Parts: sequence; C-alpha cells; structure tokens
Amino acid sequence: MSDASTSGAPVRTTAPGGTESCVICGSTLEYLDSAATLTCTVCGGEHRGHVVCPRGHYVCESCHGAGFMERLPGLLDASRSPSPFAIAEDLIAQSDLPMLGCEHAHVAAGALMRALENAGVAGVTAAHRAEVLERTARQAVSAYCGLSGVCGVVPALGACYSVLVGGRCGKGPETRAAMTLVSRLAAATAAEAHPGCCKAYVRVGLREATAFLEEELGIALEAAAPVSCADTERHPHGCRGAGCAWHPDHEETDMTDQGSATFAVGAESAPGATSGTGPAAKARYDEFFELAYAEGVLDQKTKILVALGASLASGCAP
Repeated sequence: MSDASTSGAPVRTTAPGGTESCVICGSTLEYLDSAATLTCTVCGGEHRGHVVCPRGHYVCESCHGAGFMERLPGLLDASRSPSPFAIAEDLIAQSDLPMLGCEHAHVAAGALMRALENAGVAGVTAAHRAEVLERTARQAVSAYCGLSGVCGVVPALGACYSVLVGGRCGKGPETRAAMTLVSRLAAATAAEAHPGCCKAYVRVGLREATAFLEEELGIALEAAAPVSCADTERHPHGCRGAGCAWHPDHEETDMTDQGSATFAVGAESAPGATSGTGPAAKARYDEFFELAYAEGVLDQKTKILVALGASLASGCAP
C-alpha cells in the first residue's frame, strides 16, 4: 500500500486536468473483471472489490463518500423544498459528494422522499424516508451499473414507490407496480450510459419516478427547472458533452405542452423520455400513429398497405 493516511474519511483529490478518480491520490482507477480481496486504505478492513488504484489504494463502499453520507440525513431534514429536483441539485452541489458513486442513489431517494414530506403528501413521514435509505444501502453498490447492468438509482427510486404503496413479497399489484417503475428507470438510465454519469442518472431517474407517481398515484410534484451541470470537467471517464441534456452546451428541442416527460427517439433520449409501455408512452405513440395514417394524398387504407409491404420487404413479419 502507499503512505496515504489510513484513518479518517478520504479527501477528494483531482487528477491532472481536474477529473476525479482515486479519492486518495487522484490517479485513474482500474476496473477489474473479477472481484479481488482488497484492503481499504481508509479503515483497514478487507473487502471483495472490483475498483482499485494503480498506486495500491482501495476505498471500500462504507468509506467512499463517508463524510457526505454522514451529513445527508441532516441536509434532508433542513430542506424545505417541495421539489425533488431542487433538493437533489442542492445535494449534488455539496463539495464532499464524489463525482461518481452510489451516494447518488441516496441523493435521488432522499430528495424524492423529502419532497413528498415537504409537499404535504398524506402519510409520508421521516420514518418512511429512513426506511427507503436503508433499502437503498442494501442494493445500491458503486460501479455495479457496469458490473451488473443496474444503476443504484434504479432500486433506490423503486424503494420509494414500494414504501409509498406498502409493497412487499406476496402483494402482487404493489410489487408489479414497483417493478414496472424499475423497468422504466432502468431504460431511462441506460439511455444516459454513454459513458455514464451518476448525476445524469439522478436527474433522469427523478423525472421518470415523478411522472410515474402522477400517473399511478395522482401525486403531482413540482417539475424540474432547467439545470446547467457544473461538473462537466470532473468526470473521470469523459463527459459526453453537448449530448447530455444537462451540459451547458446542450440545445433543448422545443417540446411545448409536453409536461415533464418529453418524447425522444433512439439511444440519446431526452431526460424524462417515457420508456416501455407506460400510459404516457402509449399516448404519444397513438398520437404519432394518427398523424402518420391521417387521410391525405393517400387514403388510410393505402398507407397501411404501403407500410405492410415495406415491413415484409425488410424481413419484418409477425
């Protein structure tokens, strides 16, 4: 190991160019294909891990972002905003929040639950928030977005919904609804995985979750205000630049009267793009279908026959 301090919380260190990798020395981290037994530079404990520093540093999940995590409950208690987006941005701006890591899952879940409390949603208490954060800690593990395909923000926001409806094993409708939300969250975060950014996952996850809460439970929270990301230079894997909806150089497509959920086609989905077969997605598809097959120079029957012929010619068959 190195001569770095082995006591106390790690100090966030930047590598040349301003990016953040190893929280001890700033070196670019290495991602292992298989788990290895590693000794935490901070607490000295042995853990199985996949992310190491080439200079010998390893920081376990408990020590990574420990200072921020210790302060998080107090930060949430102090917030009075009814907007989960505003609360999340306040948390993202904290200087001891690492650039990447599943502390962001706690940011998303904590912001949503605190906003529900502040908005006066009946029955939502600080105890529910604490339960959500405990569940989040059990399933949100840093780097597992790449190792298992699931960003920690996904189960974190799924836990929020489950707590709200009293979901548990054996309660089919509640479990099904929570899983439906999680599937939409997985698709929404996947659209941002290019190369992937925890802060983008928080933002798009909250947009998808709040849309779902309104659709399924009739809970309407404040919409997200425009955000210009202040962390573009910190990303150790390289910020995707203007392709990210929150990058300062990104140009929004004008989608008036669409609410917080916007419709986009392809992998570069806009934040809040409704995925899967949710009501909002189906409504937009139906709108597109009606426009495409509206009577015009060609009648509707002819248009359908043309589409059928094109499908068969391209090898697409039922």
